[in-house]
Amino acid sequence: MVRAAFVLATAEITRAHAHSPTAAWLRERWHDRTEAPEVRLAAAIGWLCLTDDPASEELRRTVDALADDERAHAMEAQPWMSAASGTNEPGLLRCKRCMLQPEEPDPEAVFWDSLF
Repeated sequence: MVRAAFVLATAEITRAHAHSPTAAWLRERWHDRTEAPEVRLAAAIGWLCLTDDPASEELRRTVDALADDERAHAMEAQPWMSAASGTNEPGLLRCKRCMLQPEEPDPEAVFWDSLF
């Protein structure tokens, strides 16, 4: 989890202070099957935040395989994931939905719409 937090922090600082090699470094992290799943997920999300390139099928498969409910709740301890969370959606799963499946409805909006 500490390494995943480092990866997310690296992506965040790179968005504020551009450093082009960082996107390549993040890409290497999410490709590397020897990395911890949390690190691979953090790298994939960080890479998506730093590039305008479309998500490859490999990235989508990686995120789909690794972003389960248990890991999403464990990663909520990280400030970046906690800040990204919705009312009924952990930050990791919300990032996955917003970045890779933007056509899916936001569960929070669906909930509020159902009330009125």
